[in-house]
Order: sequence, then C-alpha cells, then structure tokens
Amino acid sequence: MAEGISGDWRAAVPGATAIELVHNFSLIHDDIEDRSELRRFRKTVWALRGEAQAINAGDSMLIVAEQALVERAPAERALPALRLLNRSCRGLCEGQYLDLFWEHETSVTEHQYLEMIERKTARLFQTAAEMGALFAGADEATQQQFGSFGSSLGMAFQVIDDLLGAWAPVVDTGKTAELDIATRKKTLPAVLGLSSDSPAGSRLRALYGLDRNLTPPETAEAIDLLNELGMRERTSEVARRYRDEAVGQLDTLAERHKVAPLRELILSVLPGIPQ
Repeated sequence: MAEGISGDWRAAVPGATAIELVHNFSLIHDDIEDRSELRRFRKTVWALRGEAQAINAGDSMLIVAEQALVERAPAERALPALRLLNRSCRGLCEGQYLDLFWEHETSVTEHQYLEMIERKTARLFQTAAEMGALFAGADEATQQQFGSFGSSLGMAFQVIDDLLGAWAPVVDTGKTAELDIATRKKTLPAVLGLSSDSPAGSRLRALYGLDRNLTPPETAEAIDLLNELGMRERTSEVARRYRDEAVGQLDTLAERHKVAPLRELILSVLPGIPQ
C-alpha cells in the first residue's frame, strides 16, 4: 500500500511490524482456545510451554506491537495508527467470542457467520491496508478505500481457509486433514450445510449435535454429506464474490495509484478458488 501511494515502503515498517505482531499474538491465543497442538507442522506455543506461558507470550506480543508504533513511528502517525490497531484488536476479540459462543449453538446463519469473520479475520486485513495508506501520507478517504480492499481480501481469505479446512490435504494446511469437520467447527461449509432442509442436512445436524469430536468414519460421512449438498461449490461462490470485490476496488484505486503488487497479493493469498 505505502509503496503504491508514495513509492517509499520503508515509511510503513513500524505499522507492518505492529500488524505482524498482533497477528501472531492472536494465533497464540487462538491455539489455546481451540486446543490446537499443531500449526504449520510445528507444536504450538501452549503445547510446548503450557497455557500460562503461552498467554504471557501472546500478551507480550501485543504490548510490543503497540511499542512499535509509539516508539518507532513518526509522532504525527503514531496515534492514528494506534487507534487503527486497537480497533482491529477489539474486532479480533469480538470475533473470537462469537466463534467460541457459536460452538454451542445449534443454529448459526450465514449472515451471523460472515459478521463474525469480518471481525476476526477481515478487520486485520483492513487495518493493514489502511495503515499502509496512512504511513504513505494518504488522505482519510484514500485510507478508507484501501481499507475496503483489505476487508474484501480478508473475507475471501477466511472463506478459502474454511474450504481448505474441510477438503485440503494435510500438506496444504499443516494440520490434521478435515480437522474443522472432526471438531464440528461451524465454518462456512458447515453453516450452509446445517441450514439445509434435506435428509442430508438433517443427518449433518445429527452429527454436529453430538457432544464430542467426530470419529474418523463420522467425519468421512459428514464430508460426504457436504459434498452431496454442494457445499464445496457454494463456499467457493462466496470466496469468488469477495475476491471479485477486492479486484474491483483495486481497479478503482489503479486510477491514481500503483496497485500491481496488490494484484499479485490477491493471487498469493487466495489459492484454490475454482474459476
């Protein structure tokens, strides 16, 4: 963002540092709450060092992220950037609350689900884009335009992650294949499938209503039901919609800014969307 606006990416380094630290802080805490022992083929922090030290490490990362802005950013940029960062962190916490809360709910609508991932995932993408524009000296309207691009990209990214959580091989995700389904996580394919009035939808609701993780045969059955219901394609349609939104926003921004690297970013972070 910063390079496309001002030609100088170095001005945005404090903001980029803060965003990456917040991202990792959220992952450390997310792994604790989800009881995930692996991330990208490696033991998670809590699995290695225990919950207490993992919480401490995550909290420390959040503090260092704020220090990156307060101590390294130009004075006129530090406070606006900190406001953006804190807005994003609040969204992350709200989204994670909803994600955990809905684990125990029998029904979640598509609208509710999309509202949750806007906070939990897309908000950080939005903040990264807005902050890059801020550090490049862009006006508020331009910052918001780049933020809209980031939000759409983040929405598409999370939907694709949901798709991979049900159908991708372990080599692509770094975690047990079909883990989202085995743990009855209400990702978008599941949310859409559970709302079906068909016999397949009824059976899927029965499996998701169990008070435990699914066995391997049950997980395979749930995947078969999602396939029967056409959930892979429906989820891909949602991802394509948000990807197309992001592309359209870049087309508008391209009238005044260099956006070629951002088009490459779309391709790199949104793999596997069927055309």
